[in-house]
Amino acid sequence: MPTPIMDLSNLDVESLHRALQQSFSSDDDLRRPAEELIKELKYVNGSCLMLIRVATEAQVQFEVRQAAAIQLKNISRETWTERQSIYPLFDSNNNSEQKKRPVPILPEDQKLRLRTGILDALLSEHEKSLRDLFAEAFNHMAMYDYPQKWG
Repeated sequence: MPTPIMDLSNLDVESLHRALQQSFSSDDDLRRPAEELIKELKYVNGSCLMLIRVATEAQVQFEVRQAAAIQLKNISRETWTERQSIYPLFDSNNNSEQKKRPVPILPEDQKLRLRTGILDALLSEHEKSLRDLFAEAFNHMAMYDYPQKWG
């Protein structure tokens, strides 16, 4: 029987893949910890780079690739740039005031790798639903970075 995943400090691509897979499980003991881990990914350094690896790996089950692409799109949208607002961007999944944490902004080195990875994925992906998700993420990145930060 698979074991639940929840250790964010040692998260690697294989653990992330397993968590995405377990998020589809009918077993609550596997699904709930996986869903909690996925909610925390925006706070894990390098999670977008791991998500793109899962989303673009042809050997990975399609539903898992799609879940990774959805999370990549959502997290990159939330963490790409600082919001111009009088209200800081807080994690909307936390309901109580004391649990609110600011959502971190991706470092420039990761943004560079993501721009390249998303563009490569967009141009090489055969599945339309995945291409659409990559295109949406790419569009958001380009809105903020093109042409100044495009290298």
